[in-house]
Amino acid sequence: MAMNWDLLKQLYLKNNQASQLYSLALNLARIQTLAQNGVDRAAAKHLVRESQFFIEWTVPTLDLEVEIEFATELVDLQRLLSRWKLHWEEHWEDELKRLAVVKDLQPWCDRLQHRCDLLTRAAS
Repeated sequence: MAMNWDLLKQLYLKNNQASQLYSLALNLARIQTLAQNGVDRAAAKHLVRESQFFIEWTVPTLDLEVEIEFATELVDLQRLLSRWKLHWEEHWEDELKRLAVVKDLQPWCDRLQHRCDLLTRAAS
């Protein structure tokens, strides 16, 4: 079944920024779990692509006057995901490279979760 990216974008952008970033962090955690266990390469690759879209849709909604550093971090994450996607088969088949993906994603998960917590507290 083909993914309806336009529908996903509409649904994603209806959420507040904390929810959007939580979705991205959750995707990264799912990629970690799949990579850690070496299962469902196709699902993991799909999550990489979906995460790229989440970043692509999130960055333009940021206030670059005050969030330029965070926007830059997201673009860095986008580049990392792009490099992995280009060589996905190689990364997936090599256990050390696959586990490096797991390790590399953890700081991003932590950073995004921290950002979500800050946004949620600010909204309260």
